[in-house]
Amino acid sequence: MCKTLSHRLVKAMGSPKNVFHASRKELMEVERVGDKVARQILDFDLERSVEREYQLTHRRNVRILTIEDPQYPFLLKSIYDPPPVIYYKGTFLDERSVPLAVVGTRKASSYGRMVAEKLCAALSEMGVCIISGMARGIDTIAHKSALKLGNPTVAVFGCGLDYTYPPESGSLRRQIEEQGAVISEFPMSTKPDRNNFPARNRVISGLSHGTLVVEAGEKSGALITAQFALEQGREVFAVPGNIYSSESRGTHALIQMGAKLTDSPEAMVEELSDSVLELLKERKNRVLESIELNPKEEHLMSLMSVQEQHIDRVIENSYLSPAEVSATLVTLELKGVIRQTDGKMFTMNPSDVY
Repeated sequence: MCKTLSHRLVKAMGSPKNVFHASRKELMEVERVGDKVARQILDFDLERSVEREYQLTHRRNVRILTIEDPQYPFLLKSIYDPPPVIYYKGTFLDERSVPLAVVGTRKASSYGRMVAEKLCAALSEMGVCIISGMARGIDTIAHKSALKLGNPTVAVFGCGLDYTYPPESGSLRRQIEEQGAVISEFPMSTKPDRNNFPARNRVISGLSHGTLVVEAGEKSGALITAQFALEQGREVFAVPGNIYSSESRGTHALIQMGAKLTDSPEAMVEELSDSVLELLKERKNRVLESIELNPKEEHLMSLMSVQEQHIDRVIENSYLSPAEVSATLVTLELKGVIRQTDGKMFTMNPSDVY
């Protein structure tokens, strides 16, 4: 994949400023810059455009990061064609964030909705920041699953931040801005355009350690995001679906091509690097340290996970008596760090542990 025109121009001229002071001949010496593009650059009113952009960002309370800014996300900066500029509103990612992308069809089935909600909630409570595109369907479910638990999420726009797309998502956008961030590489007044969304998709995957595709048809935009993730050297995960559903063909094709089959949040997290796992572990430990546990309680907590397990298995793995395990599980429930489901099944309470 070729680098964007802006990258080629800046590399050839030495700086963005030099691009606007170059001659027509110098511009046309750059790869894929013809007469039309050269004239557009020469005719561009830089001073007026910068002032207009400043006014729009000020009005919307939007901030700007350039690729040279130390706060620019390292993961995004490391891709082949990172955006030279990022516009954002809210609280953006920091060095301790663990971002993962979740994308899928706009026509989610009841199965897809349920899977997306459960996986995103569990991942979010583990300390993962959900990245998506605020599109209808799976994207929206991914964002809402994090927001419902009071956790951050990031929406990447395919238009300028002066617009909201889809237009009915104004309320969702405001919630994301309050708990996470909305971002775009496009100038503020850029309207939603179908040609912008593939570029947006590379940013979704570029910001993330990996991309999860929940449901996707054969021509879904989610597959474009997955392809970008592969090209960027990131992990790709896919949820198996109904073999008779057209919205499962894309995810099944990804699995056939080597994407990690995902049936639990652990199936994703265990594929991440040791440094990322350490960040998640540190977060878990910080929360646990704020809750007073005796040695026996700590021992049982070390055996628990977000996956449900029967009390008999807990007893077997703990090497404690059934009476000791039962009594300790009750106290852990009262402290809010585990919960019991039907059939004497126990699981960590993610909202209190992660």
